[in-house]
Amino acid sequence: MICIVISKQDIASMNIAKFLLSMERWKEKDGVYLNDEKMLYFIDDVHIYHDNVDEEIENLGYSPDTIIFASRHASAAKKKTLSIHAVGNFSNAEYGGKDATLVLCNPLLMRKALELLNEKSLEEYEVCYEATHHGPYLEKPCFFIEVGSTEKEWGDERACKAIAEVILEIEEKQYEIAIGIGGGHYAPRFTDLALEKDIAFGHIAAKYAVPYLNDGMLRKMIEATPGCKRVYFHGEYKEIKEILKRIDVEISDK
Repeated sequence: MICIVISKQDIASMNIAKFLLSMERWKEKDGVYLNDEKMLYFIDDVHIYHDNVDEEIENLGYSPDTIIFASRHASAAKKKTLSIHAVGNFSNAEYGGKDATLVLCNPLLMRKALELLNEKSLEEYEVCYEATHHGPYLEKPCFFIEVGSTEKEWGDERACKAIAEVILEIEEKQYEIAIGIGGGHYAPRFTDLALEKDIAFGHIAAKYAVPYLNDGMLRKMIEATPGCKRVYFHGEYKEIKEILKRIDVEISDK
């Protein structure tokens, strides 16, 4: 089962929920909406600070395999984006979660969601992975799917409907699973590699996070990306590659 977490404080999240509820038949029980394969769970605060949502859901008697946070994305650049990313922090937890802690992700569902978003062809929006960069903390596999980056986009029904459709359509498909290191926050190289070569990325460390990638954090990236066998780079990082040679993972510069 997949659980979609909706924030009542998030305009985009509520718009996505509106389409999810209208496009499927759901049974409502104590504020939780259920169908055969998915459930909707509403929270009163924002996603990134709502730690241990998986425990809350399990206390209600449900045990989803993956949790998806349907959310807005905000940025000073005001880019129009439909994006996907894993959860956690490489250093201090400035925006939720725990310091230097990465959360399990589901790279196969993330990759399929990226592909489906790309197929929706909303031309004014950039479809991309984002680097791992915020909370919440939980122990179930999870990821964010977001519409950005201003209130105009959060209220764009075409964009919110596209995300709702993707959430309802996604299913796991087998790909090579990898992590990415380097490049910008919106991960252009890793997005292109994923779509061109059928690679499923999990955790991505943008170049601003590279100073925090010691042996322990690199192992966390791999362990929190189930099935990871390879590391791809955007940029030259000789010291990191030397560390990775001691870890059971392949290194690719292609």
